[in-house]
Amino acid sequence: MIQMQVFIPQQQIQVVQSVDVVVAGGGPAGYAAALASARSGARTLLIERYGFTGGVGTNSMVTAFASGFHDGERMVIGGIFQELRERLYQQGALLKSAEFEPFDPELLILQQLKDLSEAGVQLRLHTLVTDVVMQGSRIEAVIVESKSGRQAIKAEVFVDATGDGDVAIRAGADFQLGRVSDGLMQPGTMIFAVGGVDVEKVPEVHTMRGLSGSARVHVSGKRHLIIEGYREQAAKAKAAGYLPHVPRKNLGICWNLPGHPEVVFANFTRVPLVNGTLAEDLTRGELEGRIQVEEAVAFFRDFLPGFENCYLLRTAPQIGIRESRRIKGIYTLTGEDVAGVRQFGDVVAQGHYMLDIHDPLGKESEIVKLKKGTSYDIPYRSLLPEKGPENLLVSGRAISATHDALSSLRVMAISMALGEAAGTAAALSSAGREAPGALKVEQLQNKLLANGAILE
Repeated sequence: MIQMQVFIPQQQIQVVQSVDVVVAGGGPAGYAAALASARSGARTLLIERYGFTGGVGTNSMVTAFASGFHDGERMVIGGIFQELRERLYQQGALLKSAEFEPFDPELLILQQLKDLSEAGVQLRLHTLVTDVVMQGSRIEAVIVESKSGRQAIKAEVFVDATGDGDVAIRAGADFQLGRVSDGLMQPGTMIFAVGGVDVEKVPEVHTMRGLSGSARVHVSGKRHLIIEGYREQAAKAKAAGYLPHVPRKNLGICWNLPGHPEVVFANFTRVPLVNGTLAEDLTRGELEGRIQVEEAVAFFRDFLPGFENCYLLRTAPQIGIRESRRIKGIYTLTGEDVAGVRQFGDVVAQGHYMLDIHDPLGKESEIVKLKKGTSYDIPYRSLLPEKGPENLLVSGRAISATHDALSSLRVMAISMALGEAAGTAAALSSAGREAPGALKVEQLQNKLLANGAILE
C-alpha cells in the first residue's frame, strides 16, 4: 500500500475568546465542572460538540441514574448532582430510589441549560475541540472546529471532560486503553426506546418496585417499573432463530419514564470490540447496534408479556461507550481500591457503585458488589496527569484508573461529583494564579464541602 500525506500550509488561527476556565465536553462531568467553576467566580466557557448537554444520559439515552450515589443507608454524593436530582424530582421528571432512578432526558437537558445560563457559563455548542496550542508546559489555547470554521480559545486552566481524554492526549499526557492482558475495552451498547407497552401485563415477578415520584408522575392504574431477567425467554428466542446478532443471554435492564409508563428504554444490545477513539470502530458500532435493535424489538413483541404491541420509538443518537482512554495520573485508582472501599486524604469524590465489568467480547458481566453502608474515595491526584500540561484537570471516565476501577466510577452520578471537583479546582487555581497540582487540597475540600459535597 502506498502511503500518502497531505500538507497544510502554516495557518494563523483567530483567537475568538479568552476566559479563566475552559471545560471541554458537556456530559455529566462537564456540566458539573462548568457549573462549579462559574459558581466559584471564574469566567467559564463550556464547549460541547452536540447541540445539547447531558452526554451519555442524552446522546446515548442512558436515561437513569444508576446506584453509586447511595450506599444503601445514606447519600454519598451531594452537591451539584443532588441539586439536579432534586430539581428533576420536583418537576415530576425523576423517580427516586436508592438504586436506579429513571429521568426524562428532555427535561434534564432543559434544566442543565437553565442551570448553566443562570450561573453565567458561556456556551459554545456544535463545537468540537480538535487540538491544543502549548506554551512551554502549559496549554495556551484549544483549537476548535465548528460551522464558524477553525478558531482558538484561550484560558488559564482547562478541564478535559470529553470522556475520551481528547484534550489530555493532544497535550502530551500518557494514557491507557482497555485491560492489561489484551487492551480490549468493555463493549458498547445502543440504547433504544419502545412505545405501546402495556405495563399492567408485565408479570410482577419481573419488576422491581420501590420507586417514588411527585404526584404528577403517577398514572392511575399503571406502574413504573424496572425489568430484568427473562433468561429463559431469551434462550427460547435464540433457539427459534431470533437475536442472531445480540450476544446477551438475558434482557439486560429496561425501565420506563416518569409520566410515560408506556415508553420503555432498553439496555439490551451489546456491541463488542468498539474502540470509542476510532471513527471506523464507532461507525461499525452504530451499524451493528441498529441491527441488534431491530432484532430486539421483534423479540420483545413475540416473547415478552406486555410488549405484544410495542414499536420502535427512538434509537440513541450515539452508541453508548463504557470505556476508552484513561489518563496516567499522579495516582491510579485500582479495582482493589474500589472493592476494598479505600479512603484517601486527598478525597474529592466518593462512590458506591459496584465493579461492573462487561466482558469485552460480549460474554457475561463480572460483578462485585460493595458492602452496604460503605463507599470508596477518589483522590484528587487521579484528576491530575502525571505527564503533560500543568494547567489541565481531567474529569469523568477518563481519570486515572484501571480497567476494573473504571467499571465502577464510569456512572453518571460519580462523574458529576468528579466534574464538580475538577471545576472547583480549576476556578481556585485560576484565581490564585497557580497550577492545579499546586493547589492545597484542603482549600479544595473546604470549598466542595461548603457547596454541599459529601466527602466522608
